[in-house]
Amino acid sequence: MSEESREVKGVSRNLLKLIAIITITIGHFFLYTFSVIRCFGLKNPWVGILCGICFVGPPIFMCFIAEGFRYTSSKLRYGRRLLLFAIVTQVAHAITMDQGLGFSFHTFFFEWNVFFALLLGFLALCVLSSEWKPAIKVAVVLAILALSYVTNTEWWVFGPLMILSFYYLREKSLLKFLSAAALVYLTFALSDCNLGGGFAVTPNPWHFRYFFVFGLIGAGLVSFFYHGKNGKKSKALQYFYYVFYPLHLILIDLVILLAG
Repeated sequence: MSEESREVKGVSRNLLKLIAIITITIGHFFLYTFSVIRCFGLKNPWVGILCGICFVGPPIFMCFIAEGFRYTSSKLRYGRRLLLFAIVTQVAHAITMDQGLGFSFHTFFFEWNVFFALLLGFLALCVLSSEWKPAIKVAVVLAILALSYVTNTEWWVFGPLMILSFYYLREKSLLKFLSAAALVYLTFALSDCNLGGGFAVTPNPWHFRYFFVFGLIGAGLVSFFYHGKNGKKSKALQYFYYVFYPLHLILIDLVILLAG
């Protein structure tokens, strides 16, 4: 059976985005509220599973940034939209990362949320698809990766690189998955599992096992099951995918306040 026929029998973009939203929301709820509500008394391995499930979502959204770049009618509008929601999310992110739910200026300026990883990957694609000289393209992409490094962006330099791999390996499902899997591994192995700046997940084999597996699940879903179709089109649905990220952080903050 050809790769094309397999993709037709897969799942739509909207369904995969819904999976990403659900897993991110569940995982972040337990990840960020653990110290307050102690996960309702749950013990290992359920704590690791419920916290780690949030890592299914980012590879899915990274894949669809690559898809969005390919099909958008205006790269300028697309980039501005990513920038707007990255900044809005960063405000919620800075509040969530402050233990007293105040506002962490250090987080705001030096610990960028995953939306910035999506934006930086999009910008790298813009550079590589431009008519600039190859040496300039390489220099600018390296500068983009350096920016994700110095700002301790979630998913570190490997988020933008994953977006590039999803874009350039789109027609090669196995290579796409293996590339994404390697980048998921490097994210956890080399960034000390510090996916959010000041919020440091303890880098031990137990955490690594669950977080790595869930990252692989996300990469596998878009590599082998996405059939290349949108699903139902809706402007409201389109903007909901952007709004949900800062919104779910705000709702988690409210839970922490009520529990405290």
